[in-house]
Amino acid sequence: MAATALLTLGACTRGFDAQTNQQYQAAVGANVHGEVDVLNALAVANEDGSATISAGLVNNTGDEDALSSVTVTTLDGKELQVRGLRSRFVLPKGKLTSLGTTADNANFRIADGAKVGYYVKVTFDFEGASPVTIEAPVVARTAEYDNVPGAELLPTEPAATETAAE
Repeated sequence: MAATALLTLGACTRGFDAQTNQQYQAAVGANVHGEVDVLNALAVANEDGSATISAGLVNNTGDEDALSSVTVTTLDGKELQVRGLRSRFVLPKGKLTSLGTTADNANFRIADGAKVGYYVKVTFDFEGASPVTIEAPVVARTAEYDNVPGAELLPTEPAATETAAE
């Protein structure tokens, strides 16, 4: 009996490096799963008062799709001006595609009104899939977001949907 207790309790002291004992910082951004998964969505504040939208998109439909527009509002419904998307941004099926990186053409800039510490509602519209709306946090620019382009690398002209509406 004592030997069984020793073995049972002895096992509890093993593995102090188990994942539950390690520090873990959950991602700051928000996630929504559906026809198109939106992962780690957030807006990174820029020095000029604008903010860059950053997110990962995974197309779960059976076909290739494309992002057609991005709109942003405050949580109380005030529409914020978005600039970006000069050309069709393809979303291959089943593959993670990043927005808000220096290597892509889908950099979206919220002109102003996105305040650090608050949330904005970001709606992603697609050619084939249903639109996705997510409440994304606005975060301060830190070294963690070095791969997210700052204001100097972002479009200054209206997004494709604004141009088409004019």
